[in-house]
Amino acid sequence: MPIYEYECKDCSHCFEVLLLFTNDPPPQCPECQCKKVAKLMSSSTMRKREEYTGVGGMLDPTIGPKLGDVLK
Repeated sequence: MPIYEYECKDCSHCFEVLLLFTNDPPPQCPECQCKKVAKLMSSSTMRKREEYTGVGGMLDPTIGPKLGDVLK
């Protein structure tokens, strides 16, 4: 899903917006209705299907590499 993060230039409120098309105009701030907003750099998260436990989208800590193995 294309969810983008924005910050209002007037009130500094940060918010997320689902934009279905890349040519949609930038949204306005939900707090002050200002149209001067800046898109923020978001971190992405991708998980393999096997990593889910099925309980609230939590990860199963017994699956996947251990931190010590990743840092080697």
